[in-house]
Amino acid sequence: MAQDGAGEGTPRERATALVVVHGIGAQPPLRTLGLFAQGLARASGPGGARFGPPELRTVVMGGRLRPCVRFEERRSGGGPRTVDVFEYHWAEHSVEGMSVFGSFAWLLGVNLAGLDLRRQVPFVAHAAEPGRLGGLLARQLVHVAGLAGLAVGLLVVTLLVLSGADGLLAALGAAWSAMPTLDALQALQLFAFLSLAATLGVLGRDAWLSWRKGARVARLHVGGNGQAWRGMYAAAGRAWRAPALVGALVVMAALVLVAAWARGPLLAFADAAGVLVSQPSFLLGAVGLTIALAARWVLRRYVNDIALYVTSDRVSKRARTRRAILDEGEAFLRDLLSGEHTEVYLAGHSLGSVIAVDLLDRLARQPGALTEPTLERLRGLLTFGSPLDKVAYFFRQRPEEGEAVRAQLLSFLHGVRRRGNLRDYGPYRARPYELPFGHLSWWQVHAPGDVLSDRLIHYQVDRRVILERSNPLTAHGAYWSDATFFRVALDWMGFG
Repeated sequence: MAQDGAGEGTPRERATALVVVHGIGAQPPLRTLGLFAQGLARASGPGGARFGPPELRTVVMGGRLRPCVRFEERRSGGGPRTVDVFEYHWAEHSVEGMSVFGSFAWLLGVNLAGLDLRRQVPFVAHAAEPGRLGGLLARQLVHVAGLAGLAVGLLVVTLLVLSGADGLLAALGAAWSAMPTLDALQALQLFAFLSLAATLGVLGRDAWLSWRKGARVARLHVGGNGQAWRGMYAAAGRAWRAPALVGALVVMAALVLVAAWARGPLLAFADAAGVLVSQPSFLLGAVGLTIALAARWVLRRYVNDIALYVTSDRVSKRARTRRAILDEGEAFLRDLLSGEHTEVYLAGHSLGSVIAVDLLDRLARQPGALTEPTLERLRGLLTFGSPLDKVAYFFRQRPEEGEAVRAQLLSFLHGVRRRGNLRDYGPYRARPYELPFGHLSWWQVHAPGDVLSDRLIHYQVDRRVILERSNPLTAHGAYWSDATFFRVALDWMGFG
């Protein structure tokens, strides 16, 4: 593996650096880098027609050793063009988390802010494409109604369960009374049955996951001879397929025999469980608990990080988290821009797109930014699955009606590629100012089913690409496995 230092060597004819900023959720280091590099390799054509085999490298950037994947374009004439793909892994700064209730309140507040008839709606009406205003407002209203309905629904279920508490307690008492008293033999029978059932469950789970993951990988890697790569462990796993099947059948047969042997205690426990299941309050409580746990999982996985990062309280731990993320990201970008690469591209998924734009704002407001030649190397921004519109209006401090100077200061500090607003600053209007990155090629990829992202009305985007993904459960993560998205990424970097 090659070891490079920042700025070593002589600049090549066209040396490109691509920094990918990951989004929300638990993101292990190098996952974003690996997924994006593999997507570019697939999009380059069958057998890597555009690029040769990738080269694994390490580079010191921003005071840290950072791995990267280098692709070299196969060209018939002229010098080679290389692309070094990096990731900015910021997840380690957000480990403190945020409460589920805080995340839900933030999410509801963001959507309510989108229906503000004095501030947000007039701006959307002014900036929206003709004929799209009704659809945009209807979508926002559906989001608000859905979130409010979820909260009210859980409250109603809780009240229904509490209203039937007497019956539920009576059912619990009856089920407890119906529990059998086990002797040593019956305890052994139950132990044998549960052990075999757990073993069969583990074998079945492994077989299902192996098939599911292999099929998912194969859909992305259909070979020219009809043979698809099914993952790193598929070849070794094929040798164990027959023995595993035989083993599962043996365990299944043993489970049937033990079930017949332990028929007495199993039926007794089934009767006790039947007493609970027949109680409506128990079933209603189980449904409500399932919905609450599912909502908690979604909030912690998809909303927590956004709420933590964009909260505006400057004296809170959350503000320190945001500053730590941006401090490291800025040091990384500055080293990259002053190094050996002739052009730098920045791509951000989900919350990573918000961080990417914040990094541009930081660079733009440094003294001398308009004349700093290294910033000209920053050529492109690619945002996909981006919630920038959701947080653009709600995200910074919201100035009061009479705070004209403060409002302009916030726009000045966070104004890269932002559309002009409709505010009337009266006698406090500041002089016009200029921001860098007007040359930046900003492409936005959006899936209609991605309820966490938007089309970005608040920002001046050069090109919008619609990814035809409409399933709201999978659309936010669908970009990583979509061939169209990575072809768009290659076009954005000038490989079209």
